[in-house]
Amino acid sequence: MIQLFRKIRQKLLQQNKIGSYLKYAIGEIFLVVIGILIALQVNTWNLQRIEIQEKSKLIKLLQEELKENLKEFESKQKYMENSRKKNLILLEISSGESTSESIDSIRSYAVQTLAAFASNINSSRLTASKESGKFSLLNEEETKALAEYETALNNYKEAISKSFIFFTEDGNELMIRFGFFKVIHPALFNEENFPEHNQLVLSDSELFSYLRQPETYRTLHKNYLSQSVDILWLRELIHLINGTLEIFERESYD
Repeated sequence: MIQLFRKIRQKLLQQNKIGSYLKYAIGEIFLVVIGILIALQVNTWNLQRIEIQEKSKLIKLLQEELKENLKEFESKQKYMENSRKKNLILLEISSGESTSESIDSIRSYAVQTLAAFASNINSSRLTASKESGKFSLLNEEETKALAEYETALNNYKEAISKSFIFFTEDGNELMIRFGFFKVIHPALFNEENFPEHNQLVLSDSELFSYLRQPETYRTLHKNYLSQSVDILWLRELIHLINGTLEIFERESYD
């Protein structure tokens, strides 16, 4: 093509057709410019197509992680709500209110309210996406929603670590008194017998007396506070995840 243009220019010069040569030269420059612009546009389209594909992959990864965590949070919220209600019954008894609950039910409530919920919260894909710089593919609304969710998730982990009663002396005392591991041990380790100290485990006749002690009330109250904080944070996280998923679903990334 270049050789053809060169031959045409040479022929026009040889024929002393300066005007035609200038017109041709201008036309040739115009065609070259048009060609460059077309090439740039094609390159831009290719880059945009690649960017859309990369964004689609990123969104799908984040959606998967958010949905996995949403399922975990919803399961934990359901568990914690039930645990909170059982703890509230124990608080009512501890405060001196009369109850029709059986001794076996009260022991069962104590086990349920003290048992921890082991949730599997994953944020590795969110963290990896940020560190790789791929967040630049997202729009402002998407980035803001993810930032709010990540901040809430980190604050939740910190709040729960501070209020969790399970591994405290207070929690341990309640578990010993109510024979927590006698009930939970077989399910955890498939072992029938768990050794208990006969001076520490409460008999049926001692149970109500122990429950109504001010120190027992304080421990149950602390546990109730921890459960309430957990539930409120879970509600917020579920709300933020659902909101973020809705934002992602407004656009098509196919």
